[in-house]
Amino acid sequence: MSFIRFDVLGSLQVRSDGTLVQLTGRKYRTVVSYLALQPEHSAAMEDLLNAAWEKKRPSSANHQVRKMISALRLSLDDGWDLVTTSQEGYMLKLTPKQSDVSEFRRLYDRAMSSSLASDEDLSTAYSALALWRGRPCEGSEPRGQELRIFELVEQHRVLLNKTVQAFHERGRSDELTSILHVASKIHGHPVRRGSDVAVPAPPVQPVSSLPVHNVPHLPSSAARDSSPVGPSCLPRDLHDFAGREREVDELEKLLSGDGPHPLLVATIHGMGGLGKTTIAVRLAHKLARHYPDGQHFVSLDGSASSSTASVSSALGVLLRQKGVPDDEIPSSEEGRLAQWRTLTAGQRLLVVLDDACSIEQVEPLIPPSRDSACVITSRIILNGIDGAHHISLGLPDEDECLKMLSSMVDQRFDGSQTQDARALIQMCANLPLALRLAAARISTRDFLDLRELSNRLSSSASAFSELEVPGRSLVGRLMTSFTYLEEFDHDRYLRLSLLPCPEMDETSVAASLGVSPDWARRACRRFADRALLQRTRSGTYQMHPLLLHAAHLEVQKSIPREEQRRIARAALHHYKASYGLVGASRISPSPSADGNVVLRTLTRSAELAACLGLQEEFVDLCVAWEGLISRLLDTRQQEAVWNLALDASRQHSNGSVRAHLKEFVRGREPARPSGPRPHPYLDVS
Repeated sequence: MSFIRFDVLGSLQVRSDGTLVQLTGRKYRTVVSYLALQPEHSAAMEDLLNAAWEKKRPSSANHQVRKMISALRLSLDDGWDLVTTSQEGYMLKLTPKQSDVSEFRRLYDRAMSSSLASDEDLSTAYSALALWRGRPCEGSEPRGQELRIFELVEQHRVLLNKTVQAFHERGRSDELTSILHVASKIHGHPVRRGSDVAVPAPPVQPVSSLPVHNVPHLPSSAARDSSPVGPSCLPRDLHDFAGREREVDELEKLLSGDGPHPLLVATIHGMGGLGKTTIAVRLAHKLARHYPDGQHFVSLDGSASSSTASVSSALGVLLRQKGVPDDEIPSSEEGRLAQWRTLTAGQRLLVVLDDACSIEQVEPLIPPSRDSACVITSRIILNGIDGAHHISLGLPDEDECLKMLSSMVDQRFDGSQTQDARALIQMCANLPLALRLAAARISTRDFLDLRELSNRLSSSASAFSELEVPGRSLVGRLMTSFTYLEEFDHDRYLRLSLLPCPEMDETSVAASLGVSPDWARRACRRFADRALLQRTRSGTYQMHPLLLHAAHLEVQKSIPREEQRRIARAALHHYKASYGLVGASRISPSPSADGNVVLRTLTRSAELAACLGLQEEFVDLCVAWEGLISRLLDTRQQEAVWNLALDASRQHSNGSVRAHLKEFVRGREPARPSGPRPHPYLDVS
C-alpha cells in the first residue's frame, strides 16, 4: 500500500510515496485543508460548505463537496479508505506519521515536557520546528479553522522561543538559521537570534472576536494561558513510555474537547500489570494544558480491599491538593463533598482516580463542572458510570511489546537482538509490568543482555523469582487481583486454574467443579468483569499465563492435594468423554477442532498428571483422542504427545500407547522426555 502524507504546516501538500498529488482548484484545496488540519476528527458537511463558500453558496454546493471527496479518494489510489464517511460528515484517518500536524503535536508535547538539556531533547525540538514551511494552509486557509491555525502558530512561537534560548545557552545559535528564516514568514516579521526571546507574545485575542461555533470545541492557547494556573499534582510521566499510542490518542481526543461530541469522563479497565496507571498519567500530562485550574491524582487502592480508600478520605486528599488547610476540611463525608463541589464549580479541572474498586467509590469524586474531565483506572469494569467512555485494555501484541522493551532498555534492536527480545517477550507473556521488571534487571547489569535473561527465565521454575526487584513484586501485584475476592469466589477461582484446557467454556467449568451450568456462567462473568479471565468469544474464557501461575502458587497453600486431584480428574474425564468434538460437551467452543488447543491441553494434562498422580487418566485421554492427535497434529507434535504418554504409562501399563509410539518413531527408540515442564506460564503460544 502507498504511503500517504498530508502536510499543512505551510501550503497544502499531499504526497503518495513521495510523489506530489495534484489538487487543483481553490475550493477543493480549502476543503482538503479543513480536513487535514484536524485529522481523526469528523468535519460536518455544513462546516465544509462554510469553509469553501464565503458568500452565498450555490444550490449544488453539497454535491460539489461530495465530488471533491470522491476526487480526493481517487487521487489516493489504494489509500482511498483514509477518507472516511461518518454520520457527522467526513474525516481523514491518519497516523501521526501521515500528518505533519499530528507529528508536530507529538514532538511539541515531548519537547515542552523536557528542559532541552540533552542533545536528544534539542533534536526533538528542532525536528518539530523543521516540519514548518510557512503559515498553516498558506494560500488555502479554510474559514472556520481560524482558532485551530491560531493555536498552531502560538505553539510554534512558544517552542521556538524555548529552542532558541536552549541553543543560545550552548553557543549553537548558528544551527537555527533555516528554522528562523521560516519563522519570519510564519510570524510576519524578522525573528531575533541570540537572545532569550525570538518572537514576542502577541496581544491576547479576545475569545469573542473568534468564530462562535469554534469556541466550545477548541479553547485557544491564549485563553488558556491567561487563566489562573491551579495545582499540578500528577505523578511523573515516564520518559521511556512507548506503545499504547492508539489508546492514548483516542482518549486525548475525547477529553481535550477537540472532537464534535467530547466526553469528559473515561475509564480504563484491565488486569493488573497492563500499565493502566502509566497510560492515565501520560494522558493527564498531555491534557494538562486544557485544564488550567488544576490536575489532581488520587490513588484509591481498589485492588487491595483491606486498605481501599473511602470516599471521605479521597475527598480529603483532593481538598488538600486544592490548598484547603486541614483545620478547614469538614470531618463528615457530606461536608467534604459539598466543599469539593463548591470549590470546583465552573472550573476546568482534570482528576485522575487510580485503581478504583466500585462505581460507588468514584462517582462522588467526579468533578461537577461540565468543563472538567476525569480519568478512572480499575481492574473492574465500571460501565455503569453514565456518560463515560470505556476502554478495556488488552495485552499489547508482540510488535508493541518490542517497542516498549526497546524504549525501556534504551536500545534499538538489530536482527539477532530482535529475536532475543521476542523470546523474552514470550517468557513475560506480553505483560507490560513483567517487561518493565525484566528491563530493570537488564539496565542494572544483573544480566548482560536479553538472551541471558531469556535463557534464565526459560530454565527457571518460576518467572516470579527471576523478575523480582527491590520494592516491586510481580507475584504480589498479580495475587492482589484474586487474594481479596470474597472467600467463596477466591476458592472457586483457584479451582479454575486446575483445568488443563487453555480455553475454558462454561460447560467444562460446570463439569470439572461439580456446579450447575448457571452457576458456572455467572462465576465466569464475575471473574471476567474483574479482569481475572479474558473473554475470547461468547461463553469462552482464558486465564493469563502469569495469573495462572500465581493462582497455582496459591492453590498449593489453599486447596488440599486430594481436592486438587478430584478437580483435575473430573476435568480429564470430561475431556475424554467429549472426544474434543464440537457440541454441547466439547473441549472448546471453536467452530472446528483446534490442533493448538488439543496440543496445549494434552501438554498441560501431562503436567497435572505428573504432579497429582493421574497418569492413568492422562494415558486414557491420549488413547481416546487418538483420532484427533493423528488428524490435527504434525508428526513432530504427535511424537511429543506419545512420548508424554509413554512416560506416564511407565506408572500405568498400556500396550496401545506403546504400539502407537512405535509406529510414530518407526522402530527408533524414542528419547525419553525430561518430564513435564514445571512452569506452565511458559506455554503462552
